[in-house]
Amino acid sequence: MGIPDHIIQEIRDNAFNGALTLCRWVRDEVIDQSSNWTEDEHEILIEATATIMHLQESGQLKLTTADPAIDGSMTWVCSQLSRYLDTVEDELNSAVSELKLKNFKKVIAVTLSNGFAYEFTDGDLKRIQHLINELRAMISANTELDDGHKQRLLKRLEKMQSELHKRMSDISRFYELMGDAGVALGKLGEGAKPIVDAIKELAGIAWKSQARAEQLQSGAENPLIGQDGEPKLLD
Repeated sequence: MGIPDHIIQEIRDNAFNGALTLCRWVRDEVIDQSSNWTEDEHEILIEATATIMHLQESGQLKLTTADPAIDGSMTWVCSQLSRYLDTVEDELNSAVSELKLKNFKKVIAVTLSNGFAYEFTDGDLKRIQHLINELRAMISANTELDDGHKQRLLKRLEKMQSELHKRMSDISRFYELMGDAGVALGKLGEGAKPIVDAIKELAGIAWKSQARAEQLQSGAENPLIGQDGEPKLLD
């Protein structure tokens, strides 16, 4: 495989970031703009395009860029695929800018208002990111969940990750996942336990932040999650 292992791993961990890295790598490291198209460039362009299209078709990446045409000579196809990847990169970069602007507006709103906010520690943020990536991988790889349920779960994770910040005015995204955990358990039984456990841990981290913000007693347990090892909503 021509795509470097570290980019493949980044795609597994975060489809959006990995796709952006892949497009940049093809543009900066693969394509030689001063020469004619080569067989190696043709192969990498096809592989990179197939990867992006797979991420889109599997629901891991949302794009409005039209699929490239590949019916023609190698030179013409390479030009089409190169233009396609450039357009995908532009679209992803625009999404990054839009997301950063949205997040900064939220942070500034909390800061300027000096109002109520939930705050995560650096360790919390790192663990939340790990759990979201872990959940995304487990859900994408699951063969028993129907596509609709998969897409709903992946969309919730994407939304949560896009809004994640050290200081937040709203943490309802964490608790929204609990309902999906119940559906997964109902459909998969014990097979859903790794997914349910990860979602329960996310809700637990959110609860600790909420308890601190509400100045509850140290070590207070969330009564909705329960203390018997299983979320009460799944009984």
